[in-house]
Amino acid sequence: MTGRKVAFIGGGNMASAIISRMVSTWDNPACIHVADKNFEKLENLHKEFNVTTHQETGEWLSEMDCVVLAVKPQQLPEVLIQNKEFLKDTFVLSIAAGVKTKDIEKLLGQNRICRVMPNTPVREGLGVCGIFMVSKEEKDKETVEAILKPTGLLIWCTTESMIDSLTAVSGSGPAYVFLFLAALEKAALEFGFTAQEAHDMAVYTVLGSSTLALKSDETFTSLCKKVQSKGGTTIEATKVIEGSGFADMMLRAMEACRIRAIELGDEFSKKVEKAE
Repeated sequence: MTGRKVAFIGGGNMASAIISRMVSTWDNPACIHVADKNFEKLENLHKEFNVTTHQETGEWLSEMDCVVLAVKPQQLPEVLIQNKEFLKDTFVLSIAAGVKTKDIEKLLGQNRICRVMPNTPVREGLGVCGIFMVSKEEKDKETVEAILKPTGLLIWCTTESMIDSLTAVSGSGPAYVFLFLAALEKAALEFGFTAQEAHDMAVYTVLGSSTLALKSDETFTSLCKKVQSKGGTTIEATKVIEGSGFADMMLRAMEACRIRAIELGDEFSKKVEKAE
């Protein structure tokens, strides 16, 4: 994205993951700015990506085309209040979990805002980012696409409540996959495979299956049936899985996640009311 400047307030894991993808398509990495109080973190980001770093926010933020809020939710009210003057005309993109756009709007007094829920695989360009735009400016949408397109799949949410649902599916989804990988690995270890063999068998099985699904037009159920054969081995395993209520259990887990996401947003709203 030639000539545009983007700043990240916060240089943590998710900011670093997004930046790692941006620099692969950015004409000038120095146009990407990062502000963080942790000098070591800034030094590492500059060394790895050649981005411009700052230990303090300030008037320089007003020169940015977009400012990405990448701090923890509990830090956000203070950050926004301190920098309100510099963000009054700036497009703001928030990746702070659970923080509603209306609360950011209250603290900033402007509505050029976008809320994004990314997941950790964005670092590999295989992530999912849920996006809810408040800003109606076309140039802001173009900026979002330029920042996030290299990270993977973009899901444009028509309502903000969809972000909470997306959090439950893809936002927290990598954790569910890692639990499944751990289960495959544990079984392989009990069957006598080495630790390295067990790990690699689990990873390649999930990676290979996901790749097949991505390239296929068939449903997951249809692909599952292709692995099964009547009276064979796989069907005996899937009977146990289906009999255990696996799908219902996963739905309950994701519903618990969705409810907690809503609760976090409500808790933040109360903090904003106190801060005003």
